[in-house]
Amino acid sequence: MQWSSHFCRLYLAGRSSPFCNIIVMSLVGRPLSWLRRQNPSQRFTLSTAIRLGIQCLEAIQDLHSIGIIHRDVKGSNFAIGQGNLSHIVHMIDFGFARFYLTRGLDGNLQHRKARRKAPYLGTDRYCSIFVHMRKEQGRRDDLWSFLYMLIEFIVGQLPWRSSSYKNLLSIKLRSEEYLLKNCPHEFYAIFDHIRYLNYSARPNYALITRKLREICERKHYMLDDPYDWEENGRYHEEYLCALQKAEEMKKQKDAECMIDENNDKSEIIKVKKNEQNGKQQMDKIKGNNKFHDLAYIITSTEASAIQTDENSIWSDLNESKALTNSLENCPPKEEKSWKWDDEGNEWNLKNLNKSTIISEILPEHLQFQSITD
Repeated sequence: MQWSSHFCRLYLAGRSSPFCNIIVMSLVGRPLSWLRRQNPSQRFTLSTAIRLGIQCLEAIQDLHSIGIIHRDVKGSNFAIGQGNLSHIVHMIDFGFARFYLTRGLDGNLQHRKARRKAPYLGTDRYCSIFVHMRKEQGRRDDLWSFLYMLIEFIVGQLPWRSSSYKNLLSIKLRSEEYLLKNCPHEFYAIFDHIRYLNYSARPNYALITRKLREICERKHYMLDDPYDWEENGRYHEEYLCALQKAEEMKKQKDAECMIDENNDKSEIIKVKKNEQNGKQQMDKIKGNNKFHDLAYIITSTEASAIQTDENSIWSDLNESKALTNSLENCPPKEEKSWKWDDEGNEWNLKNLNKSTIISEILPEHLQFQSITD
């Protein structure tokens, strides 16, 4: 689609790893749905709406010309360009797009056969009645969504805007008579053409474009007139205020994220300090002859778990009178071996009430069964 002005420029596409895809494309501006909501009545002027409709239809036709349907046509999936392209409408978001053309056995392209029951894809407010019926989507369904979107541009809302999903189909079927009530009379010809399209029929894009241009001619609209949000447009000031408000909200959100990030960093630093202090306390205990037999009461695995705990554990361990008194009569560590002599010194270890010592210096979640008598 690089030949069409209504699609982003693709600069890079590839894969950096089996699980990471990369795509780099040109930036676009605000979506049309956002621009519409900034107007006081949440609708465009007729001039802006019709001229946007002409560009959106061109984008849809370009996409259909390569055998793809969008299946989610709506105002939020069209955006204005940036810089010199700010007057051009771009189609975006192809997450639901699908090929409607496929190659037959003879190698020629042919229309894909409709499935008996198709999945529900699209946006409730803008999808056609055929989508609600779980029928296969074709080019006609993109045009139904286009028509609903264009009516919303002009009127400000659709008749079923506040309806529940269960009632949408019946309301859309009943709304035909007053759906175009506030639209130019040229819309009736557009509506009739789309209504009589079948699944595989090719829409008459030229007819729809001609009817939209007739409105511009009758109303003396120029295609290069400023849009509502542009300089000298009807709602330019409202647009600038909305941009300023959006920028302020972004700054506030960024500031909140910065505070959260700093708090997270503080917590990480605190944990690291606690771990470091814990290791220092362990080294201090190991260097004290009075606690040299701690290794026989607390296994290496359990000691490792303690090292990662809070400072208070080591502080309590250092200050515990129970531990000091219980270990005071232990013989000094033999230089050649950490093990006890079975005949000579084992009685000292047996006399230690290990479970009492551990319960006084460690919280419950660090009292292991392996160190109880």
